[in-house]
Amino acid sequence: MTIECALKMLVFSVFLFFYQQGLANDTYDLEEFRQHQKKNWKPPSEKQQSCTGQPAIPPLENIRIGFVRLNLASDTVSGDERLEICDDYEISEQDFNRLNNFYFDYVNVTEQSRKLRIQRMLRLMNFIFTININRTNGKNPEDKRRINAIAESLFEKNFLSESINDGSEHYFHYYDFEFTASHYSYDDVNKDLFLMTFLGPHFLLQNELYDHFKVLHNSYTRTSYYHAFERELLSVNINEYHSPQSLANQLDTAELDAGTALLIGLTAMASAAIQRINSGREWQETLETLLINYLPYDLLDVVYRNIVIHCHAGRSYPVPIVMFTVNGMHEFTHSILGIDPTPVSPPERRGHSVDSSESSDSDGHIEETDTEHEDASKVIQQQNELIAELRRELAIQSERGEAGAVGGASGAVKKCPLCRTPLEDIMLLQSCGHAGFCKNCAERIINEQRDCPFCREASLSVIRVIDMSLP
Repeated sequence: MTIECALKMLVFSVFLFFYQQGLANDTYDLEEFRQHQKKNWKPPSEKQQSCTGQPAIPPLENIRIGFVRLNLASDTVSGDERLEICDDYEISEQDFNRLNNFYFDYVNVTEQSRKLRIQRMLRLMNFIFTININRTNGKNPEDKRRINAIAESLFEKNFLSESINDGSEHYFHYYDFEFTASHYSYDDVNKDLFLMTFLGPHFLLQNELYDHFKVLHNSYTRTSYYHAFERELLSVNINEYHSPQSLANQLDTAELDAGTALLIGLTAMASAAIQRINSGREWQETLETLLINYLPYDLLDVVYRNIVIHCHAGRSYPVPIVMFTVNGMHEFTHSILGIDPTPVSPPERRGHSVDSSESSDSDGHIEETDTEHEDASKVIQQQNELIAELRRELAIQSERGEAGAVGGASGAVKKCPLCRTPLEDIMLLQSCGHAGFCKNCAERIINEQRDCPFCREASLSVIRVIDMSLP
C-alpha cells in the first residue's frame, strides 16, 4: 500500500471515528433542541401568568429524577454528557413538572419527524428508568427502604392530600370523572401520570398499581378528549373511529398522539419496573421489548369509549370487537408511535452459541427444529392473546378476592385503593362486584352517589365480604 493510500485511509478512519462519536454523543438530539429553545422561547407576559396562575418555567432547566440528572442548562457539556448519574436518590414534584414540559416541548419543537421525536423521548425516559431501577436493586436493604419511603412520601403528598371545597378528598377527586374532565388541565393529568409511573412501583403492590393505572387511563383520556372536542379538534362522526388505524389518525390530527404515546410508554415502563423491583433483577428492556412484553392491551377499549361519548350525546355505541384484540392494540400502537410491537420469531441460528439461562432441558442442552422456528411467532402471538384475555378478565373480576386480588401476596398489608388506609373490613359494591374498599370509602361512594371508580357503573348498595386470607 502506498503512503498516499495509507494517508487517505487514516484520514477516512479519523473522520469516521469522529462522525460515530458525534452520533453517539447526541443520541436524543438534545443540542438541536437546546439551540431551538434558546432562539425561540419567550417568557409569558405578567398578564398571561396571572391568568394561568403559573409562573414562567424556563425550557432549559435541569431535571433530576432519582439517580439521573438531565443537565439542560449548562453550555460546557453536550449531547449524552448531559445525562449525569448521581450517587443519591432525589425526586421533587417540580422536576416531574419539568420533565412533562420537556417532553411536550421537545415533541412539538418542529413539525418534522414528530414520531421520531416521540420515540427519542420515550427512549430517554426508558434510560432514566434503567438507571433508577438497576441502582435501586443494587442497594442494600436499608437504602432500598429509604428510597421506597421517599417515593411513597411524594406520592402521598400529591395523591392523598388534595383538598376540594375545603374538605379532604384523598383519592376521590381523581376517581371523580366528571370533575376530572371539566376542571383538569393537560399539565395536571400529565404530571399525575409521571408521578404514578416513577413513584408507584417503589411501594405499591402489583394489583394496586394496575388498579391505579386503570383509573389513570380513564382520567387521562377523558380529560384530553374533553378539551379536544371543546376546541373542535376531534370529529363527532362516529364513523371516523371504526378501526384502530382510523382512531389513531384522528388523535394524530388533533395532536393527541404525543400524549397517547406517553400513556402507552409510561404504563409499560411502570409494569416492567414493579416486576424488576420485586424480583431484584436487572433492567434490560429496550423500548421495543417493553412494548412487546408490557403493552397495556385494555387501553384501546378505554380510548374508544371516551371518544364516542362525545359523538351524538345521549346515544350508546357498542365497542367494536377489534378494540379488544391483541392485533387491534398492535395496530393502534404502531400508528401512534411508529413502532410495531408485534413479536417476531427469533432469527435462525447459524452455528452460534445460544444463551440457555432461561429455557433449556434438564441437562442444559437446547435443540431447535425448523418447525419450532416457524411456529415461534405463532406461539408468542398466542401467549400475548392469552395475556390480553386474562387482563380483560381481571378488569371484570378485579378485587373480588380471587387469587389474592384484594391484597396481593399473602402476608402483605392490605390497603384501601382510595384512601390507602389498612383494611379492617373489606367492602364490595353489589352493582358491579368490585371490592377492596374500606367501610368509610364504600359508604361515601353510596351516600354521595358516585359511580364505581374502576368501571363507572352506578353503585346503590355495599356489603362486607369475608377475606379468608386475613389472619
